[in-house]
Amino acid sequence: MRHETVFVNVWGKKTQVTIGGEGPPLLYLHSAGGETEWMPFHDLLARRFRVYAPAHPGFALSGGLEEIRDVADIAWHYVDLLQQLELPRVPVVGFSLGAWIGVELAILRPHLVDKLVLVNAAGLHVDGAPMAELFIDDLDEMRELVFHNPNDPAVPLALPTSLEDPRILLWLRAREATARVGWNPYLHNPKLAGQLRRVECPSLVIWGREDRLIPLAHGQYYADHLPNSRLVVFDQCGHMTPFEKPTEFVAATHAFVLG
Repeated sequence: MRHETVFVNVWGKKTQVTIGGEGPPLLYLHSAGGETEWMPFHDLLARRFRVYAPAHPGFALSGGLEEIRDVADIAWHYVDLLQQLELPRVPVVGFSLGAWIGVELAILRPHLVDKLVLVNAAGLHVDGAPMAELFIDDLDEMRELVFHNPNDPAVPLALPTSLEDPRILLWLRAREATARVGWNPYLHNPKLAGQLRRVECPSLVIWGREDRLIPLAHGQYYADHLPNSRLVVFDQCGHMTPFEKPTEFVAATHAFVLG
């Protein structure tokens, strides 16, 4: 699928945005892993939508991290970006960190979000279901943590394969940016659970049953507490749902957003 990467000036912050596909607009918000390059699942999404895939402040070639203190600040950044792109109301698909940002955006500016798809979303503290430690240095351990099958053919797309991998610097930059907003409290907003009722749009929550990073109980909590929400769970799938189950993820997203 043809796509291009542009840079948008958002109140002085250079923001990298990759755009591809034809059809109604859709905003894709990436995970802490920083999948800011165009991926196979982007291609699948772009068969029915014009996909806008920005890099969060401090990720890839986007600037502005020095002005960011928490995920709500990133959500405000996307309020401004949507205005710059002249996108008054869009479906938002977020993965992991990006899903958390999407929820915060839908709370801050409900009129901007038409429908919300949350994929293995961060953002919550759920009693009895703690999140695992994301900030680990061993790439083999990382692969075991986030993929149901650590030998999945999609692993090299999602993660650097060694310290010699040319993407390692972007990956480390993504970790630094994630730590800035997700170190303490760890990958959640203590107020978010009480604010979910403010989300006005329909929501689809997608999860991998074998997610070892963010347990399925978090997905169930989102689905139980977001108004007009439902949960879809993929078996034999870990945290990296868009990579592990791209066809199923995109089919569920297309059906929900276009339905």
